[in-house]
Amino acid sequence: MKTSLLKRLDFSGKSLTDGIRLVDSRYYTGTDFYASAQGITNDGQYYYCTGTVLPLGFRGLSKIDMRTGAVVMKEENYLPPILERQGFHHYGGCTYFEKKIYVAIEDKAGAHPCIGVFSADTLEFTGQYQMLGPEIQPNGNLPWCAADKENRLLYTGYFNHCDHINVFHIDTLEFIRHIPISCVVEHTQGAEMWNGLIYISCHDTWPKKHIYSIDPATGETKLVLERDAGKNIIESEGITICPMEDGSFFHQLDVIYPFTLAIRRYSAPPEAAL
Repeated sequence: MKTSLLKRLDFSGKSLTDGIRLVDSRYYTGTDFYASAQGITNDGQYYYCTGTVLPLGFRGLSKIDMRTGAVVMKEENYLPPILERQGFHHYGGCTYFEKKIYVAIEDKAGAHPCIGVFSADTLEFTGQYQMLGPEIQPNGNLPWCAADKENRLLYTGYFNHCDHINVFHIDTLEFIRHIPISCVVEHTQGAEMWNGLIYISCHDTWPKKHIYSIDPATGETKLVLERDAGKNIIESEGITICPMEDGSFFHQLDVIYPFTLAIRRYSAPPEAAL
């Protein structure tokens, strides 16, 4: 199925927030979809995506040219053996920092998720990972991670009833503290940091989906973008941020069931400092 036909069949993604518009949607199917349908981050030139399709036993990573949309590298059915032997099976959200991709990974037993680190150049596992105990991430729940590049920190949160975020040293992945946030957000799927704020994508209501901002200095949490999921069966996934020449700012992954991925690009909120 060609992109033009997918675009005609896609009735979703419209911005419902004044001052923010849907700039573009790009579509992926087949193994490009499988390897990209969970998390997304970027280095200004490439998207880096994670994918998990548990019914098919598929995990993967991909690297996509941000301007052309071409998939330039893929790791299909790839899970590092050292993690697979410990029961890990689900790639979640991801974030980019200093030529590395930090990936939230969950285990089958729901006991101890981990942060795994992969090379942005090759998509291969670096060997670095850190398990997160139940006192930090209870029930094995770890949907996303977000890098604070300026302060060399890493943030994580929870899928359901996220009322605080966790802070780690990004170099050692050692836990530092919890930060309470000002309102509960639900079904969080991905996050990225920009200009001191963490932006979180939520698969929270139907047919509307939401993106929130969190100020890690104060815990203040605000609704930034409300989106219309339209007539299709949509699952909001990861989010990344990069200002581009066409006005794009938010880059959002949407799974259009059963087997299509859309990377949607939205303009910046009026208050964003570019």
